[in-house]
Amino acid sequence: MATRSTGKRGGPDGDPRDREIKTLREAYRQQGRRFELLTELSRRLASTLDPGMVLKEVVDAACELTGARYGALGVFDASGRIREFTTHGVTEKQRARIGDLPEGRGLLGWLQEHQEPLRVAEIGAHARSVGFPPNHPPMKTFLGVPIRHEDEPLGNLYLTEKAGGGEFTGEDESLLVMLAAQAALAIRNVRLLDEAETERSRLRAMVDTSPVGVVLVDARTGEVVIGNREAERILGVPFRPGVTIEEHLSHVEVHRVDGSVPAPEDRAIMRALRRGERTVAEELRFQGEGEGSIPTLVNATPIYGPDGSIVAAVAVIQDITPIEELERLRNEFLGMVSHELKTPLTAIKGSAAMAIGSPRPLGTDEVRELFGIIDEQADRLRDLIDNLLDMTRIEAGTFAVVTQPTDLREIVRRAVREFAVAQPDREVRAHVPDGVPLVSADGGRLGQVVGNLLSNAAKFSPANAAIEVRLTADDERVTVSVRDEGRGISSDEALRLFQKFSRLPDEAGSNVTGHGLGLAICRGIVEAHGGRIWVESDGHERGSTFSFTVPVAAADDDEQPVDVSKRATHLGRIARPGERTRVLVVDDDPQVLRLVQRVLVEAGYHPIATPDPVEALRLAELEEPDLVLLDLGLPGMDGLELLGRLREFSGVPVIFLTAHTDSETATKVLRAGADDYIAKPFAPTELTARIEASLRRRVLPDQTEVRPRFELEDLVVDFAQRRVSVGGKPVALSATEYKLLYELATNAGRVLTHDQILHGVWGAEYSGEHELVRSFIRNLRRKLGDDARNPRYVFTEPQVGYRMPSPTG
Repeated sequence: MATRSTGKRGGPDGDPRDREIKTLREAYRQQGRRFELLTELSRRLASTLDPGMVLKEVVDAACELTGARYGALGVFDASGRIREFTTHGVTEKQRARIGDLPEGRGLLGWLQEHQEPLRVAEIGAHARSVGFPPNHPPMKTFLGVPIRHEDEPLGNLYLTEKAGGGEFTGEDESLLVMLAAQAALAIRNVRLLDEAETERSRLRAMVDTSPVGVVLVDARTGEVVIGNREAERILGVPFRPGVTIEEHLSHVEVHRVDGSVPAPEDRAIMRALRRGERTVAEELRFQGEGEGSIPTLVNATPIYGPDGSIVAAVAVIQDITPIEELERLRNEFLGMVSHELKTPLTAIKGSAAMAIGSPRPLGTDEVRELFGIIDEQADRLRDLIDNLLDMTRIEAGTFAVVTQPTDLREIVRRAVREFAVAQPDREVRAHVPDGVPLVSADGGRLGQVVGNLLSNAAKFSPANAAIEVRLTADDERVTVSVRDEGRGISSDEALRLFQKFSRLPDEAGSNVTGHGLGLAICRGIVEAHGGRIWVESDGHERGSTFSFTVPVAAADDDEQPVDVSKRATHLGRIARPGERTRVLVVDDDPQVLRLVQRVLVEAGYHPIATPDPVEALRLAELEEPDLVLLDLGLPGMDGLELLGRLREFSGVPVIFLTAHTDSETATKVLRAGADDYIAKPFAPTELTARIEASLRRRVLPDQTEVRPRFELEDLVVDFAQRRVSVGGKPVALSATEYKLLYELATNAGRVLTHDQILHGVWGAEYSGEHELVRSFIRNLRRKLGDDARNPRYVFTEPQVGYRMPSPTG
């Protein structure tokens, strides 16, 4: 009988074929597990846009599939530095001990430089020597691959310490390359999504901050797709999702100019939707639910799809209330000016006619009286014409002051003396302390401001009331205040008091005889000096205090212009050459936001605007602005809270824009960490001057090595003091003319094209306006005494542009 052997074939280690089968089964199992993980990872990467989850799953899968103990994935920022770092196999405690992110040296630097996979069997005993943080876990083996999309490096992925102490294989490397490719697609998708979201946010901000109402309606559903805040304000109804335009407009009463009411289907947006009609500048008055009648101009147009059908319609609604109010004030002003011109002319004409046509010889006293009337009325005419000319220059941006170190105490004393001569019965108490620093000012113009404030104080005060003038000073500015005991000024009156044509009743309650230009001119003069002017009043019959500030003159007379490339390093960003200074503007009033954007662009800044305080925090971190203009009253989060949040990660200068002019508000915002504040309404000149001052204060003392002046023959441009002289005589230039001269002088020896000048002086939106450059060049040459046919300073390069020779020839 045959017997069966019970022993194992192949000896104690078993049959080699069994071992081979077992090995194949294990390899098959591992391949199946790898395929399962890769499939699941691909599915997860395609379904999630959370970058943290994406990176974590890639690192975890890489370590599981290769048997690595440690893994890490770093993502680069725009400068090539690692900004995100995700790990596997490292505890939170170990991560905290590791500290800073890996540096781009050694193995990691090699990966970044060569953009090729790297396998190393022995990386050495000292982690720092290969570019890793000093407390990185100990490593022997290393496998790293770059993460890139096309030719763009996005980061790197590396593994260390393979299980069992073995080396990483070529199969591991291929697997890691595959994972890195998936990670690159995921990172790229997230970045594209961020870019798209940023563009959408900018578009939303542009629409929301538009000074006109915008309504976009879907033709298929009739629902409002876009409706900005201005449209909601004009119509008086909030736009709600899922509600048709007909239902929204059913709550709005609208009238044509003739008083008739258009049928619902005859409204501009409905004609565009249903009949494809375009509407241009249709004048309508809307009576919303919460506001009075609003005059508007309405434009509407259909939007067609590829097949020619109407897919949507857009309406643009402009509130023309300010235009109507300005027209009313203009007509009132013209009537007043006509009267103001006719009255002195009548007196002059009558006095001259009497002197010439008297049938008898006039006595000496009679002649002196008649000529006294003529002299007095001629002065009155001159003052009115001077004021009209000053106002015209201020509005045109050509108003200029020639500043120099000036004793403001003497200006105030002189103004008080002249006022006392004109009104000897008035008591003026002047408080002019010693030790007031010199100011950088045009003495004649500031004397005009003080004299005007004294005259107004007398006009609005009882005859026996005293007027008080006081000077105070700090390290940066001197403040002049004029206090009266008159009727007081309400908050509503204070908001429009410094506007053109604004007039108030006098102490007796009747209309004043002034022309409504005095305080507007005072404001223009003060702001041209880089100061500000405001009024405070405790209420009716409790008097008013008018105050203005003037900057202190530089002690060494060599203050440097702002160089944004040499800004204090703690601001977090150093401007690249040629880059415009970035200013973040946060204000929920679309008209204010639009105005500030325009002013900043014209001044050569790059504005970033949003009405949303939450969006402002994101933009502040993403865009790294050089300065922030911040409204005090914001929806959802007030300006002070937003400033506190901003200060958690940025030391950027902040200037508040506020309608509150009281000292308590000023103290509050400055103590909260603001650098300055500007009271609304403000002039463009004041805004730009305060921005320049805030940026100048942020320049490090040892970083101001710039050329302080430009000299060419007898032309001297003092950049620090913004002074220009020819042959030792000062030349008064407008702000734009000075900016043009500055652009040419700082590029002396180079030819600037017309468009380069337009971009540098006016902004990119003026590209192609070559005649504008030629016009200002003519004015600049005329003021400098430069002959275009035989120039000394500004040379024409035909068909190209202009240049100034360098001082060295």
